[in-house]
Amino acid sequence: MKAVFSARRSLPCVLAGAVVLAASSSMEGVASAHPQQAAGGKKQVWSVTTCMAMIGDDPYGARDYALDWQHHGGGHDARHCHALALLEAGDEDTAARELDELAHQTAQKGDSIPPSLRATMEEEAAEAWLSAGVPAKAQASADFGLSIQPYDQALLVTRARSVLAQNRADLAEQELTALVARQPNAAPEAYVLLAEAERKMGRLDLAMQHVTHALAVAPDCAAALLERGIIRERKGDAAGAQQDWQQVLDLAPDSHEADLARQDLAVMAADPDSP
Repeated sequence: MKAVFSARRSLPCVLAGAVVLAASSSMEGVASAHPQQAAGGKKQVWSVTTCMAMIGDDPYGARDYALDWQHHGGGHDARHCHALALLEAGDEDTAARELDELAHQTAQKGDSIPPSLRATMEEEAAEAWLSAGVPAKAQASADFGLSIQPYDQALLVTRARSVLAQNRADLAEQELTALVARQPNAAPEAYVLLAEAERKMGRLDLAMQHVTHALAVAPDCAAALLERGIIRERKGDAAGAQQDWQQVLDLAPDSHEADLARQDLAVMAADPDSP
């Protein structure tokens, strides 16, 4: 199965499809299957697991399945799968709006959304807004999710990414420093983003320290290798930077990180003496 949400920014340091699988598992206890009467008297069984499993290989099929489910009385499970299918198909703006609407939706009789799932939906909405190039809306989605689950690590990391995308390295550094102080075992991406913020603030030694920590936990993390290469270049280690960026190409040649590594390598080749 191809990486889920391939239309979005790639998800460094995590397994492909983890977001969808997490969403699917979080819904299993809510509604795993919904029987409906179909033509000929046969029962059509609508399944969260079936819908989510289709997204990676056939997002348009998952979209149609979810729409059909909605037309037969499907509730937030069907709408959630529909939004994620749209996200994978590349319609980030519509997906983000639908996910935001779902998370804000007032609980209705028989179709209440658990707080943990609403927080997950806002994380997904924030990711979709980031992919659509609207970081301010991504931050708003993350903030609403954090109002539901204040210490959710994934939401805190996504908020930091949205802040960084708005050129607020100072705020991102502050928030991520607090996160890793509170949760030293935070995901590698938190340390990579912290290193990026510190590097943008000119704190190269701290940035190297934190990206090194990320790579100690996840040696094949393309985002961490990309960031370490940038830090090495800033510190005057052109050979080390080139080695890191080449490793990104070897590990994840089709990723967003690989595209950035190629650009950096091309700049270095054109001007080997550039800092």
